[in-house]
Amino acid sequence: MSLENEIKTWFWVPKFWVPLYLLGLVLAILSPSLVMLSWAIPIIIVVAAAPIIYKNLVGGGCSLRFQICALVKGMVAGILFGGLSLLADMILQNTISLTTMSIVLGLEGVYLTWFFAGVIGGIGARIIEVQQYSTVGTIRPIVETKDH
Repeated sequence: MSLENEIKTWFWVPKFWVPLYLLGLVLAILSPSLVMLSWAIPIIIVVAAAPIIYKNLVGGGCSLRFQICALVKGMVAGILFGGLSLLADMILQNTISLTTMSIVLGLEGVYLTWFFAGVIGGIGARIIEVQQYSTVGTIRPIVETKDH
């Protein structure tokens, strides 16, 4: 796969990150008024992001040397989601002093939330890839021959 095609396979990240980030932003803005919401933000983000990451990784093929492609790609997607979120949080905090997820959860909390969502999506996609390659029709029986 060429570098250009490899980069194009990641164009889904910003498209799905925007609504997920807005969800996290709304939850972060509401969390001071609803004190108990701060612990729920990571759960809500993971539950919303993991299926999206999973859906976009299944059937994506393997461009890496090792056969853990979906899991590694899930981790990279989580890192990209986290990086975009931290960048957007910095911009919003410095320009309009808006309460963001990194204020409510801390920088580590935001990063780990997105990373964990990517890992869950990647594990799910990897399980599907393994199941597709291990169906009865694709397993060749081992036939032993006796060469005496």
